[in-house]
Amino acid sequence: MTHSSSLDANSRTALIVANIGMLLAITIHDADHIRQAANWCYTITVTLWIINVAVYLPSLAALVLSIGRHRFAAGATSAGALLIAILFAKVHLWKPTVNAWGIWNKSFFVLGADWISWSILTMLVLVAVAVAMTGAWVIGRSGAENAKD
Repeated sequence: MTHSSSLDANSRTALIVANIGMLLAITIHDADHIRQAANWCYTITVTLWIINVAVYLPSLAALVLSIGRHRFAAGATSAGALLIAILFAKVHLWKPTVNAWGIWNKSFFVLGADWISWSILTMLVLVAVAVAMTGAWVIGRSGAENAKD
């Protein structure tokens, strides 16, 4: 049994680029949190760094699946990106479900986040939506190709 699908080169490339873009957007967001912590004289704990690794896992998994042309690559890309968009917006605009994010257990409103942080959060959510749409586009292409057969 193979884990590969009939992802064509264009679909595979689109998914790889989208997932790399998602990882870059998350990294920029994390860099902004480092900037915030420095400005607020807050020390990011080792525990928080370890927990934060989980944020990268959906996009990393989708990237690996995309590189391997796995049949679930497009679905993983869309699902992971939507999860990131929803959860990042929830955490920063309201509050996290789990109280594990240190000072960022408070919303950006409460923290008084500056325009840089708001811009980066907006960029992250928009990138995540675009990445999810890329996954949906690949799913649609695959469905259209299968319908021809």
